[in-house]
Amino acid sequence: MVLSPFVLIGWFGHIIICYYLIRPICNTLVRTILTIIPCILFTYITCQNFPQYDSLSLIIVALCWMISIRLVHLTIFSIDKLLTFRSFLFKTLWILFPILSLKSKRNEWPIKYYFILIPVKLLINHWSYRWSISCETRVSYTRIFLFYLSLITISYVFDSLTILVRIFTQDKYTVESFTNFPLFSLSLREFWGQRYNRFIGTVLKESIFEPIRSKFSSSTIGGLTTFIISGLLHVHVAFVAFNDVSSLFPTFIFFFLHGIGCCFETNMKIQLPKHMGWILTHAFLLFTAPFVLEPTIKRGSPLLIQNPSPLVNIEWIPKLPIPNFCP
Repeated sequence: MVLSPFVLIGWFGHIIICYYLIRPICNTLVRTILTIIPCILFTYITCQNFPQYDSLSLIIVALCWMISIRLVHLTIFSIDKLLTFRSFLFKTLWILFPILSLKSKRNEWPIKYYFILIPVKLLINHWSYRWSISCETRVSYTRIFLFYLSLITISYVFDSLTILVRIFTQDKYTVESFTNFPLFSLSLREFWGQRYNRFIGTVLKESIFEPIRSKFSSSTIGGLTTFIISGLLHVHVAFVAFNDVSSLFPTFIFFFLHGIGCCFETNMKIQLPKHMGWILTHAFLLFTAPFVLEPTIKRGSPLLIQNPSPLVNIEWIPKLPIPNFCP
């Protein structure tokens, strides 16, 4: 699948127009219309006629949304901040190059730990993929956990990029972590805000949650709005992936429920013990996961075969034995 050069030129042209022509406009309504309508149009053109079950298509859908969200934030809601075109462009396209100064990233591990983590994650990811592909399309909580395990261990790809960036920049820069051990989350807010999918989470936090929280002085409004936008993003992803309208409402409900859950945590006065917070967080994740994962799991082997884990078919990489029963 190759994107038309005219589409790429259109996106880049809109970024230039947003910075030089739209951002200086005083009228907020005019800025909003001139920014959002082209973003919607370019997203529609970019994402039409994508093949079903194709992971690259889903990544492109997410990238279109992230770039659009950044443009809306920087062009409409951040005109009081002085930005050079270079910084404007970097912030807009950060999702494509999620590079950070090593000084700005707290608790960054030494490189040697990545050399341990990468093979461990790779083995677990390949094991979960091979076990899933050998089984029928039955939706169960064990199968959901297996799918979740494959999602959080796929980060070995980004860990490899982290090593390269840190070596080539002499430890001055690093790559934003895709995940940060989400299994250790003690609350929904920690799971979504600090540990799971840091790429998208960073954009949503900086460009939706923080501006809305600042404007309305309310973390509840900012958090719920963020989850609503995230839900709409995943609805679009689900539609492109499966072309099945029946999967759209459950997908949105999943993120809306998690938005409600995070708002409840924010306003809850009781401080739960850590072990209780861990249990409640992952129980809620597990019990609501069928809303968003059932369509994926039901497609089963055809979807997995079309989107194999990176390096899974390389013979010399060790393989963990898979159980002789289905989850």
